[in-house]
Amino acid sequence: MNIRKFFRLSCLTIASLFWASCGSDSDTSTSVTGINSGTDPESSSDALQQTSSSAEPNSADAVPESSSSDALGVGSSDDASSSSSGIESSSSAELFRLARDPSITCTKFQFLEEQCPVSSEPYYSCTDLQEFLKKDTTVSQKILDKWEDKLLSCGAVHESEPLYGVVYRVCPHYQVTYLKCSDGKTYKPYADEDGIAYITKEEYYETHSSSSVAESSSSSAQPEDLTTNCPQDSFALFYDVLADVQKELYEKIVKVLDENDTLPEAKKAFLDSIINREEKTLNGNLYPYYPGQHYDLEYISLKYESNYWFDGYVAKTKTCADGTPETTALYREKYEEILQECLDLINRKLDEE
Repeated sequence: MNIRKFFRLSCLTIASLFWASCGSDSDTSTSVTGINSGTDPESSSDALQQTSSSAEPNSADAVPESSSSDALGVGSSDDASSSSSGIESSSSAELFRLARDPSITCTKFQFLEEQCPVSSEPYYSCTDLQEFLKKDTTVSQKILDKWEDKLLSCGAVHESEPLYGVVYRVCPHYQVTYLKCSDGKTYKPYADEDGIAYITKEEYYETHSSSSVAESSSSSAQPEDLTTNCPQDSFALFYDVLADVQKELYEKIVKVLDENDTLPEAKKAFLDSIINREEKTLNGNLYPYYPGQHYDLEYISLKYESNYWFDGYVAKTKTCADGTPETTALYREKYEEILQECLDLINRKLDEE
């Protein structure tokens, strides 16, 4: 009886030792897997703390909100934290003074913003800009140049809409410049020149026009390079300039056909096919950009065919004090560019004959 009892206890002891050793092996296996994965509790904690501290915005960069209609508050410190990657502090210590109050100093910083155009119409329409240039007003040469540049791209030629599919509006992101100023406000400037910042477009134009010379008390904000605009007229589209270019091209081609006896017959036939001797121009109102036929120009853009395409107007003539109309410098520039481009296209095709 005692022997049987002793034997049963011995079996139970051996079984318990066996299961204990199995449990120990399972725990050891799990521990080894965790170490091989590279997880370190202490290093993970340190890395998390570093990430958290680096994500906190610098209190010195906080932008105060403003009640002024011209001032623009970028946002609260929470907003700045969520989009801190879009803010870049000014890398220089350059200071700007406000044109409206030179006692206020400002520094620049940039903010990444999505900008969607409110309207497809420009701030100044083609008609507005033409009216500006028709007058003999005294303005800054910079303003006069801007009017001419904006007229070149005022959108007089409309792009045709696609017939099929859906066009999705894509709004690009830009680094937008702001001014953080000593009056505790943040402004979005229209322009800055020579250390002077202009908050609105009207403020800039007024400062650069002759009407503000007597009113300005700050020498740093006085307008410079004032000029009297010679009234401009005969506003031309790209197609109008091309039409004038085609007349000169016609004369050049006819001269080659009439005077060059060594020109191969194939080349003669090609040149003769692209001119209209009756109208003394080229065959096709868009040649050499498009084949020889007449196109409806209302919805045709040549921005992919010409390096000098513009979708607005250029003034062809101006009349100064002596009353004699003359061709504007900008028109001559556009004319020469388009003429040379057309000559290159025709000569390239002529070489293929």
